Amino acid sequence: MDTVWKKCSSCRNPLLFGGDYWACNVSTCNRPRTFLAFCSVSCWDAHLASIRHRDTWAEEKKAPSREFWEKVMAGSEVFPPRPPKEVEEVAPAPKPSSGPKTVIRRKPS
Repeated sequence: MDTVWKKCSSCRNPLLFGGDYWACNVSTCNRPRTFLAFCSVSCWDAHLASIRHRDTWAEEKKAPSREFWEKVMAGSEVFPPRPPKEVEEVAPAPKPSSGPKTVIRRKPS
């Protein structure tokens, strides 16, 4: 049992640390709370019967090492890894003028 990272979300076969597994490309299946991992493409295909995805595929991934998983369980790392947020440079907002403001009012006709 020392080598078992997780069980297949479909057939419950063991997935080993550092071994290959299959994941659904849909983000709701890969959230930390639901995180689905499958031992084969046929097990991934079996979950499609209960979850309706529009456009989906299985992605082959590598299970974490035991050391990394211990850090995840301790809360110092996150798994599955999240893609880095792209930093977008934004031009600074124009500063308001300190002069008098002009107000134009429309007279009722």
